Amino acid sequence: MACDDAIWCRVGRVVEEFVTEQSIPLYLFAFAVGEIGSLKVGPRTRVYAEAAGEVLEAAASEFEGPDKMIRVGERLFGATSGRGEDIAALNIGIGWRGLVEEMERFKDNMEFTKLKTNQEGVDPDDVYSQVSYEKGFQFLWRIEQQIGRPAFDEFLKKSIANFKFQSIDTNMFLNFLKENFPGIENEIDLKLWTEGTGIPSDAMEPVSNIYAKIVLLANELKLGRMPREDEVADWRGQEWELYLENLPKSVEASQLTCLPLHTWSVTQLSVLDAHYRLAESKDYEVQVALLQLAISSRCRDHHSEVEKTLNGSWEDEVPSSTLHCTRTGQRKGRREDLRQTVFSEARDCYHPIAQGIVESILSKHL
Repeated sequence: MACDDAIWCRVGRVVEEFVTEQSIPLYLFAFAVGEIGSLKVGPRTRVYAEAAGEVLEAAASEFEGPDKMIRVGERLFGATSGRGEDIAALNIGIGWRGLVEEMERFKDNMEFTKLKTNQEGVDPDDVYSQVSYEKGFQFLWRIEQQIGRPAFDEFLKKSIANFKFQSIDTNMFLNFLKENFPGIENEIDLKLWTEGTGIPSDAMEPVSNIYAKIVLLANELKLGRMPREDEVADWRGQEWELYLENLPKSVEASQLTCLPLHTWSVTQLSVLDAHYRLAESKDYEVQVALLQLAISSRCRDHHSEVEKTLNGSWEDEVPSSTLHCTRTGQRKGRREDLRQTVFSEARDCYHPIAQGIVESILSKHL
């Protein structure tokens, strides 16, 4: 397109202009600056990242799921089968556990366990949580159980068509719901669900066979049995993360020492890491879950991997959760040195929200 700005259009500079026909929230708009490369991760999906080093390949591994999400989304209103149902149930189970944990987190300020909260004078980043996602899911699931899946699917389609490319608030949703299902407020306590604290009594704790199986296997490792390869053959990052999170957090440091693959006489967690190489996983959530176990067990052999992970992460959950773990897992002098050193080196690479979370952790516990 023609450019009339002499500063932008000087010799040697390429200017491209893009037009979007639909309005988008500002937080979905971003610039990527530098030597950017791309890799195809699906028939219709591609990931872009710094072309230098291992960043691009790591990004492709991290974001291998979107094309699967697209396919699931396209089948959203049809029947799913096989592993799709298992993974859906697993996600619901993990979400429920996260919701219960958030209730504990906000037990001294239950205002932030509501779906419709009063955040006047509150920085939203300070009270960001899974409540809106997981309690919101439970609310929608409760509606689905009340009106039936076919009617719920039609309601979703109508909602998407009616509100596409718009932002809506709680009242708009509730009014739309009541317009489509007159009298539903007499069947579901809508005010309790949206303005009440905690988890409503008619919420449904999910049942997931695969979730229960993973927890059982984690308990068996405590008794000395490592999962067989055939039992974990189809596990991806989410399953491994759940497994690791259900292992005991207070393991002796000697049990986590890195050992050769043939060393089967030591504890099972060390063997597990040596066999499945979880500390080297390209899935950050899996890697962090393993490193948190190492940190809480005061195992210094993993310090270099912890520092590497914290220096290379960009998500707020990775640095904050790992630094929380160093708070409880290392002796005071070394702990302070490690956290302060790593954060001073990595701070500029973190998202501003992550910077604020980590600074809050350090200010409270150093």
